[in-house]
Amino acid sequence: MSLHVQKLLRLLIIALYSALVFALKEALAILPNIEVVSFMLSFAALVFPFRMAITIPLIFNLCEILLRGVATWVILYMIAWPLLVTIIWSLKWIIKKYWWLFIIINSLWGFSFGTLSALINLLLYGKSAFYLYWLNGLVFDAIHGVSNTVVASILYQPILYLWNNRLKYYIINFNDEIKVKPKLKLPIKQQ
Repeated sequence: MSLHVQKLLRLLIIALYSALVFALKEALAILPNIEVVSFMLSFAALVFPFRMAITIPLIFNLCEILLRGVATWVILYMIAWPLLVTIIWSLKWIIKKYWWLFIIINSLWGFSFGTLSALINLLLYGKSAFYLYWLNGLVFDAIHGVSNTVVASILYQPILYLWNNRLKYYIINFNDEIKVKPKLKLPIKQQ
């Protein structure tokens, strides 16, 4: 497969995966703090190269901005989702050995998401806004953490099995992080 086709396929996968994350978030928007975004972005960090995985939350954030407009939550999303991808990607060698770490990281992410948001409010509005926002969101953080635990526990093994045994061979080989150098055709002067 040529380098151009590989790049095109990667762009297509990034776009489709980002759209899937966005659509699943909107489908579950009726439920408070029950979401699959953390799982989907974590899974992307586990199976895709870093450049692809880090691009997916950025496109997801852009879709959210286009739908909801710009507010202080944009700062949170621009920090939080790429941070989650970076954490999972940097630990993926150990997560592949001990799969339960994936569940623990997703669970802790859900429990700490409100605290991260409150820290941004601390920087923007001061100490009182931090405590108000953090205390007010403890129930939502509990729901978020428990739901992330349940979602990751239920979906991790089947989705990884599906990826390893069905999808990864049909889509593209992502183990080719080494750049393929195109062959140069040098003109040979004939005399």
